Amino acid sequence: MKRLLLTALLVAACAPTAVVATPTPRASPSPSPTAAVAVGSAVFDGVRAKEHVAYLADPARGGRYSGSPGYLDAARYVADQFKAVGLEPLGDGGTYFQRFPMPIVDLSATPELTRTGANAKSWKHRVDFTETVGGRSGNGTAEAQVVVVGGAAKGSGQDDFAGVSARGRIALVTGPTTGQAAETSFAEGAIGILIVGDVSIRYSYIPRFFTDPIPVFAITESAANELIASSGKTVAQVQSAVRARRSNPAAPSPAFETDVTVRMSLPLTPVHEVEGVNVIGLLRGTDPDLSRRAVLVGGHLDGVGTDPDGTVFPGANDNASGPAVTIEVARALVAMRTELKRSVVFVAFAGEEEGLLGSEAYATRVGTSPGRVESLVAYLNLDVIGCCGNTIEASDESAALVDRIRLAAQRLGIPFRAIRGGGSDHATFSKRGVPAAIILWSDIILHTPRDTIALIEVSRLQKAGDVVTAVTLELGRGEGP
Repeated sequence: MKRLLLTALLVAACAPTAVVATPTPRASPSPSPTAAVAVGSAVFDGVRAKEHVAYLADPARGGRYSGSPGYLDAARYVADQFKAVGLEPLGDGGTYFQRFPMPIVDLSATPELTRTGANAKSWKHRVDFTETVGGRSGNGTAEAQVVVVGGAAKGSGQDDFAGVSARGRIALVTGPTTGQAAETSFAEGAIGILIVGDVSIRYSYIPRFFTDPIPVFAITESAANELIASSGKTVAQVQSAVRARRSNPAAPSPAFETDVTVRMSLPLTPVHEVEGVNVIGLLRGTDPDLSRRAVLVGGHLDGVGTDPDGTVFPGANDNASGPAVTIEVARALVAMRTELKRSVVFVAFAGEEEGLLGSEAYATRVGTSPGRVESLVAYLNLDVIGCCGNTIEASDESAALVDRIRLAAQRLGIPFRAIRGGGSDHATFSKRGVPAAIILWSDIILHTPRDTIALIEVSRLQKAGDVVTAVTLELGRGEGP
């Protein structure tokens, strides 16, 4: 739900041109032997994988927001591919679909940020500011005087609110922050919050809210500088004052009042229930005993949808790439099924962006082996795996699993680096004791209209797919983790 992963966001400097993808037929793409690389006898095809991304990330899918027609069309496509590959259905009632109720919330109109009064000005959504949704940040409108509160620290010898009152006002948090800036500002009485940060993305909407939510926006440094221009200060100067106060609590407070009044509007739908749909297929192992255990391979299929103005977030890298690679790993391993003693379960999850809801539904609802959580030997979570960077990364929750991924990458001549955790669907399984890791490229792009098929490279899909195929084959043969 990024995050989670969004907390470590790095929007890669990839080509910015948005290219509209042409939908591919739902039938299996044609083979591309020249792009296929053998891992043992298993063959992963990166060209096929990119064709899957092109379909899933086409604007016709509307950004694949969970519960939307575009998401359901994408889920049917993945199910069709699983069937064509030769996987057994492992969903409800002999289908590939596992259905579950899930909450969701969305924008009902475009958020607004306006300076009122004689020098009125409106800033542009997704250019000058963007909303956060969930927790303290919720539906509503606030209009009040702006007060600058530095990093919004309070307690443990720090007080970035010293000398001002945030009560009934809109708090401008310049950073650097050291904790729950929004929650601390609310506790100090703020009725709206502006935080200097990245505004180029649509953050995940978490459909769970605290009591008394208020609007919270990320805002660019340049827009914040406009808001405080009359003070003669800049955001950079306030940030320097915050750092000075961190080193010396006796240094001047970074907080000050402004003569500017702004209006914030964050219009959200009510939280409502939709039908989440996971797609699950099974490649059954050949050993009568070992086949009761399974390797789980997959990633989330959902994206962040479409803005009220019609702007689509195609979600090619995040995360059409994960299910696309999953399909082709399945195809490669079906050809090797006689070597698989353990079973392999392939999955595309809904609801990751709303808080790992699809993987939680899988973990709590799949009760038969192979497939149920207690039967899983590992989960390879494929997220943001089509672009960008030159190093394959894997999270280190399981030392044995990350070492196996590292060795596979080294054998294939692909640079590798282990990283700390992260909040994608692997967290659902790791906390239940299943060895799990997210596998991704070292630079990522996500939650932006620029995340199109144009950024997805066959070479990266191929390398990632080769690594995942090799590791899954080893685990399926009964090795490790």
